[in-house]
Amino acid sequence: MKSLKILDWPQNRFYSETHPFHRWSGQLKENGIKVEFYFDHTDKKLRDADYLIIHSRYFEDGWQNTIKRTVENEEELIRFLIGVKKTIGKLIWFDAADSTGSNDFAIIEFVDTFLKKQTLKNTDYYSEGKNLRIWLDSNDFEKTLSAFKPCPKDQLYKIKVGWNIGLNDYRPYGYKLTRLSNYLSYNIYPSRFSVVNKERKYDLIFRGTTHNSNSLAQAISFQRNKVISMFDTLNFNILRGNPVSKNIYWKELRNSKVSISPFGWGEICYRDFETLISGAVLIKPSMEHLQTYPNIYIPNETYIPVDWNLNDLEEKLEVLLNNYASFKHIAENAQELYKTNINNAELFVDCVKRMINY
Repeated sequence: MKSLKILDWPQNRFYSETHPFHRWSGQLKENGIKVEFYFDHTDKKLRDADYLIIHSRYFEDGWQNTIKRTVENEEELIRFLIGVKKTIGKLIWFDAADSTGSNDFAIIEFVDTFLKKQTLKNTDYYSEGKNLRIWLDSNDFEKTLSAFKPCPKDQLYKIKVGWNIGLNDYRPYGYKLTRLSNYLSYNIYPSRFSVVNKERKYDLIFRGTTHNSNSLAQAISFQRNKVISMFDTLNFNILRGNPVSKNIYWKELRNSKVSISPFGWGEICYRDFETLISGAVLIKPSMEHLQTYPNIYIPNETYIPVDWNLNDLEEKLEVLLNNYASFKHIAENAQELYKTNINNAELFVDCVKRMINY
């Protein structure tokens, strides 16, 4: 039996990326992998494992209680990695940042594997590119806003696809039950998908506001801002406005024909999977530049791709809504593909085996 230990981010975070390890711990154990969770990097039991996965946000939100590591913090982190690596068979860093880029390449030489939720198909960009968010290259924003330290070319082989937030827990319980997220059986409390072919009173819903407070906000939010500004020229039944409670948001989305999910801090968003669960047709900037798991992004089969500048969004949205019946199958395809991924423990076990080379 191989031991896989996870240094997770704060224990009071119950809605996080490590959910599938809790959900399928039994299946992993049946495959010879025993999973244990830790929330304190000084815990002596953390050592002496075959594999140790470190959730990057532990050292942001948990250890240093800050969003950005300082140079001094980074040096302390590197000392920790050097020390713990001596007692671990394989040390794995899970970069939980939202984008395909990374701010963590400064530590890549001190770990054996560098996991991301999604990786660029063209991995040369990690060494040669200049932007943390590759889609900003095609715009006039100041490139230093999202600059990152390049990955040494001799370390590129360590970068691997991990798993994305599609495997988070999206079941419709209220906040009072979030503590049960990792322990509440899906057989007892399953995910609730909305049938695609139902009466939907909204053509589109989009809850959100524009962000223009500073240059970084404008760069990160330029797709969102463009989507919102476009609504004034469209003659459709669009429900828009400020964010609402989660319960109201779910009800609205389940009554929407279409959902637009622009890039934000990263390409993959909660809205993507909420859209699939709700049975709406997903419109999203093209995802052809990356690879991920679960991959529910098949152009014109599971989502409608638009270009990164959204220049074709209005035209595609009008075609879709004027011919909605002809596009329902895209939402149905997406739902079925997503269900296959979130209800198949074997797929996740295989993913873990690939990550750790088991």
